[in-house]
Amino acid sequence: MLKTLLKKLVSLLSEKWLRWMVILWAGGLFLFCAGLHIGNEMCYKTEVEFWQGIVTVQEPESCAICGNSRGLTFHAPCLLDLSTGNLVELAIYEPSCRYPGELSENQSLDHSVITFTANGDPMFIDRLKDIQRCVTYLPGEEGEPMDPEHYCRNCRAILARAATTGYVLLDLYHLDEIEAYPIQEGAEYNIRIYSVSVTRDIENNYLTITNIGHLLTY
Repeated sequence: MLKTLLKKLVSLLSEKWLRWMVILWAGGLFLFCAGLHIGNEMCYKTEVEFWQGIVTVQEPESCAICGNSRGLTFHAPCLLDLSTGNLVELAIYEPSCRYPGELSENQSLDHSVITFTANGDPMFIDRLKDIQRCVTYLPGEEGEPMDPEHYCRNCRAILARAATTGYVLLDLYHLDEIEAYPIQEGAEYNIRIYSVSVTRDIENNYLTITNIGHLLTY
């Protein structure tokens, strides 16, 4: 029976159309595998170049985050655009006029403010007795990759542990203890007197970053 099957197989392979089908199938499989290999090589090369840049790109005169240890401190968590170095504090309370990075002893909780981030994204601040919050919106796309030219090497290492594209959340209250948190759907962070959450509006394709303050309660 095995001999009979082999004879039938040889007979089929001897037919011209079947030989061409086998050749085309083998050629397609070869091109598919070659495409995968080339794609993987390109991705690997791009990734290697990116991480080489993290280490080798010259440091700026003033880091967008720490200002080479001379930067400002912020009481509230901050949003950082990794590609531009634009930093915005998710501030809720009135800052102190005398002590940088601290809050004023007297807080008025009776108004709301609409402002914009450095990237032009709207930011809403409610400083009220029943709710103290800062809300801003980010594009839902992944975002541009980090540009290491804006940061010193120490800050690059901190950022790379949290994210390499889009935005990150930073706690800059102590510049010698900078903390970075990834911006991703469903994330929730407790940072001193603040609670930060990240939600997604699927219909409009944007992320909502909400910072709730717990300084004053009634």
